[in-house]
Amino acid sequence: MSNIAEKEPEGGGKHRLHNVRFYTIKPQGILSMAYSKTSKCLALSRQVPVIELWNLEHTPYLDLVIHLQPDSPVESLAWAGNRLFSVDLTGKLIEWDLTNLKPRYEHSPTGNALWSLDVNPAETEIAVGSEEGHINILSIENDEITYKSLFNKQSGRVLCLKFDKTGTKLVSGTEGFVRIWNVLKGTTLHTMTLINNDVIVWSLQVLSDNTIIAGDSAGYVTFWNAESATQIDSSRVLDKNVFALAVNETEDRLVCSGMQPPLIRLFNKTQIRREESTSERWIKFLQRDVHKHYVKSLVLIDDQIFSGGLDGILTVTSSEKLRAKFSQHAPLLKGCVASLAISEKLLLLRYPKSLHLWRLGSAASEDKDKITGWAQSLGTSEELLLKQPPQKLLELNVKGPNFIQASAISPDANWICYSTLNELRIRRLQRDPLQVHRLVEDLPKELQPASHIIFTKQERLALLHPQSNHLSWFDLKEDRVVFEYSVDLSDHCKNTISHLVVSSGGDYLVAATSDQIISVWNLHGKQYKHLLNLPRHQARTTALSMHEDLPRMVVAYANGQIVEYDLVDRKFTCETEEYLIPGTRYYCISGISLDPRNPNVFLVHNETTLYVLERNDNFEPKEEVIKSKTKKLSKEKPSSIAENSKSLTLKTKLLRQHLVHVSRLSPNELVNVSISTNNLLAPLPTPFQRKKFGTK
Repeated sequence: MSNIAEKEPEGGGKHRLHNVRFYTIKPQGILSMAYSKTSKCLALSRQVPVIELWNLEHTPYLDLVIHLQPDSPVESLAWAGNRLFSVDLTGKLIEWDLTNLKPRYEHSPTGNALWSLDVNPAETEIAVGSEEGHINILSIENDEITYKSLFNKQSGRVLCLKFDKTGTKLVSGTEGFVRIWNVLKGTTLHTMTLINNDVIVWSLQVLSDNTIIAGDSAGYVTFWNAESATQIDSSRVLDKNVFALAVNETEDRLVCSGMQPPLIRLFNKTQIRREESTSERWIKFLQRDVHKHYVKSLVLIDDQIFSGGLDGILTVTSSEKLRAKFSQHAPLLKGCVASLAISEKLLLLRYPKSLHLWRLGSAASEDKDKITGWAQSLGTSEELLLKQPPQKLLELNVKGPNFIQASAISPDANWICYSTLNELRIRRLQRDPLQVHRLVEDLPKELQPASHIIFTKQERLALLHPQSNHLSWFDLKEDRVVFEYSVDLSDHCKNTISHLVVSSGGDYLVAATSDQIISVWNLHGKQYKHLLNLPRHQARTTALSMHEDLPRMVVAYANGQIVEYDLVDRKFTCETEEYLIPGTRYYCISGISLDPRNPNVFLVHNETTLYVLERNDNFEPKEEVIKSKTKKLSKEKPSSIAENSKSLTLKTKLLRQHLVHVSRLSPNELVNVSISTNNLLAPLPTPFQRKKFGTK
């Protein structure tokens, strides 16, 4: 436990901060990545059966997560415009419905495990490679998937595929060989042999000048002329396993990485002049040492390299020589992972397959004077001795392949509710001695799986059903749950709801969707009424919060902008410029905590830092009003409504590693949950050790 002093206009800026460092999730390696230039979306798959969709239009933001069938992690991904395709080892080719987050079409081309796929440049055909050496061509025209042709069988699994720029040729990589195929006839045009028959081709790229680039298990990157099937050049870039290759859009920069060592090496296409002749060669440009474990996938977007592998961390670094800064996004769970029972100082932590209930620690009595008489400078912190350390009270586990998508503990610590993808459970919690009773009888049928679970101070429970976007309300009795009514949010929230907030007094409900809609409802007992939609912002909503005693909501966007909106006066009362906080260029704001004593103080955090912001004293809000809930949503920035360039100033910041949650325990007490990088990587094998010059 530590203390951080923050300056507030009316004094009393001292806060006691509980640093929860015992939350750690197991890293899940990244298997494949694919980028859609159309939707500016990066899709990545992991060793667990999920597909993550990261929006890259502004700061990288985990927008959506698709949960797959158990034991079917995706081996390869590909985009055709806004259409996403995947293949897995169960033998299924799937096109995904990105609105409802479920399969749209399923196809089993061979019945065998599928390792690779690629979409032709015209986005009319897709090629898939199988375990037994089959290559299938399927048509994806007319918004369908239909079988088209089967190539001659080859020996060995097809681990990588790549169409040429015309779409008439296809290049495949197997153990010992690189083959060029005629797409129309399904026959081999050329077969190129590697240095040994047991060398595996892991990755391929085909350039517009008919150059084929192959990365293999021996650590070589080899360049071939596709017209004559002759080797142009070969360079050993790693000691072992070049798993991934990526080329930029202008095809003058090559990025490669793999296993030993897990370095990212960059090559530039350079003109070499010798006497009177000029030739082009790929020359080593620089390298990035940003991974400790092997890299499985690379994507090069403009001048940024997105990489991921065994550690499960999505890393973004620059391909420019003078810009070595990089950001690392840990494999955190989507949604809220922590819930507080304020009255009992209990913390409920969500893991993929379990819930852990902890009692927070308390400071020694002799440190109370230290807190009261705090007179240090702004931003200073001091560690306090613990009279009682944090104590783990309870662990709840789910069986089999179930995944916990949402959980919460009630503010009075009497109820715990959690939901898997297929089932919702609610338990009654009793203390002294600690006992947990699961309610199984006389439960309302409306207690269905939920993506968001909210307990209110009025002893009510709200569940959001993600398939219908209906919010069901329940009254909590002594040992009973009574269904009250349901709020249909689907008329105004047609896409996936990413954020859901109920005001402290239970008067307002705010929902934000993945298509940049923010809707507000008035709640009066069993009556509800849609109040308004905020003007649609150009960037995704990344955090949402409401003041405890004021009818105001605060929203953070992926471009670093923060706005405050008054729901009574229907006007923006606060707005910042984009990227007011420099760190939000690399990590989006993921949480907002507001001070009940001082509405001018905003605590916001991203994955690396907790920031304290203060409203400017000289700010005068514009008297712009949204007059009707039927007002057409603006595609302009909110600045078209509140024309001020900046209304918040950064007062101080507190650095953290992989900060996942910040919430208020009392007016002067905060809880933050973070994961250290060392703890995150602890379950992994020992990193590859490289002998460096001048060391023993």
